[in-house]
Amino acid sequence: MNEKSITVIGDFIDMKHSVIYDFSSTVRLRAKLINKERLWESKDRSAEFMGDIWGLFLDQEKEHRIKTVLHAVCVELIENSLKYGIEGDDYIITVNLCLKDDELQVYTENKTEPSHIPGLETAARMALDTENIMILFKQKMKEAKAAKKLGQTRSQLGFIRIMMQDVKLAWQIKTGTETVVTTLARIPLTKKDR
Repeated sequence: MNEKSITVIGDFIDMKHSVIYDFSSTVRLRAKLINKERLWESKDRSAEFMGDIWGLFLDQEKEHRIKTVLHAVCVELIENSLKYGIEGDDYIITVNLCLKDDELQVYTENKTEPSHIPGLETAARMALDTENIMILFKQKMKEAKAAKKLGQTRSQLGFIRIMMQDVKLAWQIKTGTETVVTTLARIPLTKKDR
């Protein structure tokens, strides 16, 4: 019998316990039907579609930010859902977009192999614990270039790229008979003054 457990990394807000949203939508992608050779194009078009739709419901000042930031966030999160999903399994990637006041909350949920969890936890904690996201980005870029010279692929840049846009990330990992990861990206719609 598998014991159920929940691990939370960062400031995770459970959708079920949140207040009523001003507006929300859900997109479900069947992982098995996404052509791996056309992965970039598939996730890029899905993210672009979400940005375009959501841009229609916001004022013009926020429309540009939502299109660019939501697009970038969704591209990275959909890619991770596919990259770390269950190989050969016909699982669903669910993307919930929820607007409350001046923040868009993006929840991406997918099943994964338990063996992927330690790497996810390490990457998540590293991104959240850094004091300077730009220094971490430069360090990971150097590591990715060094790995490429050795014929390896290792970037760990997705979460960092998201956080560089003033987006807060958090995770909920449920383990039991299956392992489900929910990533939360909190996008402020009003850009901070620097």
